[in-house]
Order: sequence, then C-alpha cells, then structure tokens
Amino acid sequence: MRDDFFTDLESELSQDKDSDFDDLSDSNKEELIIPKIQKEFKKPNSLPKSDNIDEDDDWDDDSSSFGHNNVPPFIFPKTRPQHFPLLEQGATRIVTIWWHNEVGKNMSMVEYDKEIILIDCGIQFPENNMLWAKYSLPDISPIIPLRDRIAWILVTHGHLDHIWWLKHVLPMLGFPNIYATKLTIGLIKKQLEESGIIGKANIFEINPDKDGIFQVWKFKIEFFRENHNIPDACWVYVETPNFKMVHTWDFKFDFTPSIDQPANLSKIWEIGSRWIDLLMSDSTNSMREWFTQTEADIWDSLHKVISEAKWRVIIATFSSLIWRMQQIIESAEKTGRSVYLNWRSMVENARIWRELGFIKCKPGTIKRLTNKIDNVPDNEVLIITTWSQWEEMSGLHRMAYGEHTIINIRPWDTVMLSSSPILGNERQIVDLMNNLIKFWAILFTKDWMDLHTSWHACREEQKLMLNLIKPKYFMPVHGELYMRVAHKKTATMLGIPDKNVILTDNWSILEVDKQRNIKKSAFKLKLEEIIVDWHGIWIANSHVIEARAQMMKAWVVVIVFKVFQKTRELDGMLKIESRWLVYLDEVREVHRMIIKKARTSYQQTIKDMPDIEDKDLIKIIRKDVEAYLAYKIDREPMVIPVVMYG
Repeated sequence: MRDDFFTDLESELSQDKDSDFDDLSDSNKEELIIPKIQKEFKKPNSLPKSDNIDEDDDWDDDSSSFGHNNVPPFIFPKTRPQHFPLLEQGATRIVTIWWHNEVGKNMSMVEYDKEIILIDCGIQFPENNMLWAKYSLPDISPIIPLRDRIAWILVTHGHLDHIWWLKHVLPMLGFPNIYATKLTIGLIKKQLEESGIIGKANIFEINPDKDGIFQVWKFKIEFFRENHNIPDACWVYVETPNFKMVHTWDFKFDFTPSIDQPANLSKIWEIGSRWIDLLMSDSTNSMREWFTQTEADIWDSLHKVISEAKWRVIIATFSSLIWRMQQIIESAEKTGRSVYLNWRSMVENARIWRELGFIKCKPGTIKRLTNKIDNVPDNEVLIITTWSQWEEMSGLHRMAYGEHTIINIRPWDTVMLSSSPILGNERQIVDLMNNLIKFWAILFTKDWMDLHTSWHACREEQKLMLNLIKPKYFMPVHGELYMRVAHKKTATMLGIPDKNVILTDNWSILEVDKQRNIKKSAFKLKLEEIIVDWHGIWIANSHVIEARAQMMKAWVVVIVFKVFQKTRELDGMLKIESRWLVYLDEVREVHRMIIKKARTSYQQTIKDMPDIEDKDLIKIIRKDVEAYLAYKIDREPMVIPVVMYG
C-alpha cells in the first residue's frame, strides 16, 4: 500500500525501542548541579547546597520535564535545499520562522544588510499525529547556511517554548551570542549544562530597567518589562536604519502580580512615541473579553483551601510557574506546613529561583519528596507536583492511577489542579478527576474557584497595547488562525487600516523598503515538521511517522519465506507472526488466509520473473497481501515479508 517508509523500516524498528520519557536511571540520581549566575559567562562553578531545600538521599524520577543529564548529540535531518531571495540593499526582512498555527515553537528572524538576529528559540508539545514524539521543533534548515551572518539571539523569557531549542541550535549556528534577563539566563544555562555545551556558549545579561537601547552591528535593541506567568519576561524593541518594530511575544497586563513588577505603561507609551512601523503581538486570547485575572485573586483562593484543609494538600501545576510556587510557600508557612517538591523539574527550578532571589522562604520550608514523608503528620504536609498538560508520566497522573512510588491518594486528601490543560485532553482529564474522587480525595479545579489564571492578554489588554504603541502596521502572532483573525478585527476596530494588518503563516517573509513600506513577500519557504524522540531529530512526514500511524490504525504481520538459494523454491512452510489480533479463532483464520495469499503471490511472481531482485519481490508480495486483506477483512495492516535463503 505504501512504499516509501519501508526503505528504512528495518532501521526504524531497530531504533524505536520503548523508553520512559525522562526517567533517570539509578546511577543518575545524583546531586543536581546548577550554575551560579555570573556576569562573565565562563564555565560555571557548582552551587553550594541550598539550606532552603532539604537534601534527602533519594528522590523520584521526573518524567514531566524535558531535562536529562545525558542529551544525545542530535544532528539536524537532511531537508530539501532552500534559500532566501536576495534582499534589496537598504531593506529589512522579517521572517516568522514558526509559532503560527500553533501555540509554541517561538522563533523569529530580522535581517538587514546581510546581518541577522534571531528572537527566541523554542519547542512545542507534539501534535496528535506526531506519534511517539517527545516534542516538535522549528525547521531552521534555511538559516543554517547563514550562520556566519547571525549576530545574536534575543530571548524574551524562560519558558520551554522559547528556550529549549537553543541546546540544539547553538552548535549548528556556531554559538552566536545570547542576550536575556537574569532569570531567563538561569533557565537557559541549566539546559546548556545538561547538554555539555555550557562552556562554549556566550551569554550576556540584560537589565531592562537600566540598560536602555544598545547596539550590535546595525541593530538597535531594547528590552522592556512585560507581565506573563514567569518573572523577568520582556517585550523587545528592534530598530534598523529603515525600520522600527515592537514584538510582545506572550504577555498580559497584571497590575497586582505575585512576585513581579507591573508593566510600565509610561515606558510602553514612550516606545510608542518613536513612530513604530510594525507591532507583532500575542493573539492567544483574542476571543476572550475584558482583562485576564490577576495573580492576587489566585492567592486568596489558594490560601483559603490550604488553611481549611485538615489532612494532606496536593497541588498540581506547571513546574515553571514560579509565581504559584511562591504563593504556595507563603500559604504553607502561614499554616504550619512544609512544602515537598515532587519531580525533578520542580527541584531544579526551585534551586535556580532560590539562587537568583525570586523564591523567598524560611530555612527548611522546601523539601524534596521522599519516603521520609511517611513520618510527617498529614496536617503538616503540602506537596507540589507536576500536571500541566495531562502528561501520563506526570506526578499527579501517577498518584491518581496508583503508580507513584511514594504517594498513594488517601481519603480526605485535598487535591488542587492549578493549571489549564491543553485542548483535546478533555476525556483524559475527566478520567483523572474521576479516579481522584474514587479515592475519596477532596478535589478543587480552576472551574470551581480561582486557582489558575491565563498568561495571555484578553481583548481589552490587546486594545491597550495597540493604543500605547500606535503602530503603522500590525501583525497578529502566536496562535491559531482564528485567534489571529479575531486580533485583526480588534486592530481594525481601533483604526488601523485593514490593508496594514498582515496575516502571515509559518516561514512567511515581510520586506520593508527604504520608504518604510511593508509588504508580504510572494516567496514562501516550504519547510518540514521536525520532531524529536529519544533517538534523534526526524522529519515528521517521513517513513517514521507514517509507519507508526499505520501500526496504530491496524496491526503488524511479519511473513518469513525460507527458500532454496539456487532454485528460489520455497523450503517448507511459511512462518508468520502478527500483533493486535486478539481472539484465537480470529488468529487462526486470518493467518491461514495470509499464508495462502502470500504463498500464491511468491510462487506466481517467481514464475513470471525468475530474475527479480528481492527488494522488488518483497514489494509485490506486500502489496498483494495488503490489498487482499483490505478486501477480505477491511483492515490495512503493516505487512513485512522477509526472504531467507537456506
């Protein structure tokens, strides 16, 4: 039925072994080393143990984070050669490398006079059709040949969909300089250290409150603070000799944030007074009215539930949600509880945040979750665990299904879901909540009370940003097409001409001429969907994904032909092995049909073409058997014929 993926199928089957997503082996359950943040980015020294996180001997593996101590040396897959068109002298080019038609894989490029800067470098959780993928990446194959022209990479904040690709991109691009704020650098350095390339990276800290505009080559850059769900997040102002741009990335306006500063509206207005040519702005919540909820409201609900709980409290949230962790710590200290961190990503992030001063707590408040918790009274226990996107390997999922090595859900445990799972997982979410309730847990979610708030601007915040920046041109970015179209309607309602609102796709190109007019280029790169599993980086539409999809839709059958070398006649009975047939009678009947058809196909082909090569013989047998089964039993299994000479 399908020929292309069988060419490399043997290699795929040998590589695609079952493995846990991010579990550490026993030999890797060692003391985590986090680099100190330094102004000069040489190879870091190890941090001393923090007296705010108790160091117990053993701790759980973390399968919810992407980190690992032994990252393989991934090589970017070969893709079709593609090149940018020539750029007119004195013009500026803006390329949306990815992050359109999805939420994630954030990366942009700005070029002027053969000089290039990149903005962010992230990943995306895999789509449903990216079978067995860990995450997906932007296809950067067209910019790899341009690496000598890349001056630097600007990083807006520390989320994985903005920083995780750096560990792979930096070696491929010759280690261009990285510019980011203090917390973002701490999170980047953790990834680079795990990959073994921290000593080669050139990273420079930016202070958005003091540094102002700075220049490298012909670019003028300024970071200025925004609100998101992680501190030290920034908008970016980029200026070339013929162009001025503001890029907001993920943002919202929170006037009472938990541990961050409110957005500086006067600074945003001052930047808007520079006559901005283009605003690129977050469209994720374009369909939602009014403002996003403030973090101050979340504190009230969290503390109320924690203070009223009589037994253990278990809170599931993002391991990167520093604001929520600080709120939980403050509530725990007020109610006489200790905070136990479950999963590696929680421990790693807490150490970085504590070292950089973003987390404040009393000595001994934060501990790692170990078996020693059995000796602690239930009313003194508060556990923070992972469960943000309904990951099967997350801490809460294991607890809910009785698979956790330390924690079993007990009657009257208070469980809070302080996150917004991704769309499409509704059934799994309901099943998890049902399981928790079957254990007689007391369950709280964001649908019942204020336990989580969005990180992205709603419509009134988008209007505020548009009115403060006052751009000539506007590009809705970050999100599905319907989100960006809704953002466009908001912009035109505020007076931006329809012709000046630009809707682009991944790898669309904008060009700014000498007169500062912006047009969308007719040229568009055709790039691949890139995925990562534990064995390397692959093209998602390759034989790998197609073969996996066929195996999931139907089943697999292997037919072994033992033949004589000289005559090519069959030597004895065919051997057959299949997977996904369940009932014994069904197995016997279908196997009998397959053997009969495969034998007939083999003998007829050899009779008609005695000199046929094995690879062509196998293709004919496979097609014959697949077509036969599709007709007889309305199934399309993956058929793998194997010819062995005796």
